Amino acid sequence: MAGIVLFDFDGTLARRPWISFGRILLDAIRKEQPDTVVTASDLWAGLEDGFPWHHPDQAHPELNGDPDGWWQRLEQVLLMSCVYAGVDAELAQAAVAQVRPRFSDPAEWELYPETLDALEALQEEGWRLAIVSNAVPELRRTVQGLGIAGYFDAIIASAEVGYEKGHPEIFRTALRALGEPDPSGPVWMVGDNLEADIEAATRLGFGTVLVHSPASNGIAHDLRDAAYIILMAAERA
Repeated sequence: MAGIVLFDFDGTLARRPWISFGRILLDAIRKEQPDTVVTASDLWAGLEDGFPWHHPDQAHPELNGDPDGWWQRLEQVLLMSCVYAGVDAELAQAAVAQVRPRFSDPAEWELYPETLDALEALQEEGWRLAIVSNAVPELRRTVQGLGIAGYFDAIIASAEVGYEKGHPEIFRTALRALGEPDPSGPVWMVGDNLEADIEAATRLGFGTVLVHSPASNGIAHDLRDAAYIILMAAERA
């Protein structure tokens, strides 16, 4: 019996091997000051907290439909990470301004080798697919640029709906977006984060597959494994 599969995005369907928030800041700083002594570790020291997904229990629905407002909050965190690392305030502002356009640029991302195979296998068997991601407001831009938007009936970014994964409401939002607030068939969550993806979805009664991480049992499933596990479970049901 086919049902619904919810996918995380970053670290599950695609990866960003060359960028991170701290990396973008450091690249901008080095461009203006090639001899800077600031390191990526210096910047990350100020980025260990303050992102919305660090506190999934704190909803932010007041920012729904307000990407500029969402970024303004995050940019204060990015700015302070630069200041704490000893970056001049004017240079820090210029570096922070480069984060938003570059982070969602599809050219900075790549699909996992098995992503298309897994999506096609599930779609061909009648499963409805959605992305549920702790992500910036421009997630859809990245997904479209990678050429996979057509596989999904809904793309849910936490920045757009006011809830982070870990909070049950983001999963319920995805089901409502699919037109199935109370699904009659199976629902699965596939992701790379044990807490935000797997444990949170398990509490809602979803099936789960942890991918690209050996965190739970020492086995690092990939997306082909995930599709196989889901399809075989449906066949046995």
